[in-house]
Amino acid sequence: MMPRIIALALLVLLAVSPVAAQAPVTLAFATLDAGSAWYVYGATMAELLRRALPAGSNVDVKPFAGGVGNAKLVARNETPLALSFTVTNRWAFEGKEAYDTKLENLRGLVGGLDTYYLVAVVQKKLGIDSLKDIKERKLGVRLFTQPIGALGEFGGRQLLRAYGIAYPDLKGWGGSTSHVGYNVIVDAFKDGRADLLLAVVTPKHPSVTELTTFSDVKFLAIEPDAIKTLAPLGYTPATMAANTFKNQPEPVKTVGFPTVLITNKELPHKVGIPLHPGAERAYREKGWMK
Repeated sequence: MMPRIIALALLVLLAVSPVAAQAPVTLAFATLDAGSAWYVYGATMAELLRRALPAGSNVDVKPFAGGVGNAKLVARNETPLALSFTVTNRWAFEGKEAYDTKLENLRGLVGGLDTYYLVAVVQKKLGIDSLKDIKERKLGVRLFTQPIGALGEFGGRQLLRAYGIAYPDLKGWGGSTSHVGYNVIVDAFKDGRADLLLAVVTPKHPSVTELTTFSDVKFLAIEPDAIKTLAPLGYTPATMAANTFKNQPEPVKTVGFPTVLITNKELPHKVGIPLHPGAERAYREKGWMK
């Protein structure tokens, strides 16, 4: 998947190359924590951008704030570049779900960089085959997600809601919720301090690969009724192929969505929701748009 991401990033560089003779610039680039696939993407794209921007320019890759938080950072122009998701961009532009107001100054640069899946990963010793078992048995599971601001946390809440479960329910049944970085999540599963992970993952996700390699876990399928509940929010039915990760011998029914690179309307057109003019020009030159 990384070669495709690099190729698409290079396409965007076609739109920014005219600024080579200008003064150096510094751009902040929001991703997610250092154990995430997004941080790896960001570091790779940043290096490509540095080569195309004026000499002395810098692209500062930030290890925050995730699929929900990044759109807010870009809208406030705290980071003019960020990775995001199509589903969160829709909420942000319309001012719903995770967003109290419409963030109408967001602009797209590159879409379809990969496919992410909303997943539930449980310790096998928990003895459940569905999230509905948690509600039916009132299990006090120790739930881990990424920090608040990441789609892994917000999407996890939405997934629980589709099963009629909320955080207070888990705590009332004797469980707990922890919203932490992937390094903590992986260690918690290795040490037996975690029962359930709700997250958004892409194939070869570094931390989830480590977690599934060194912990006795399994992936839970999302039932059709729950998928139907999530669909109006912008989630698309998807199947994560068998053996995408260790301990996953069967395909997993879930929902999916792609990563996109976003900016805002403050970014100059020659530096690079409606498509940003710099990206649009590059697509037209390649014959990918009319």
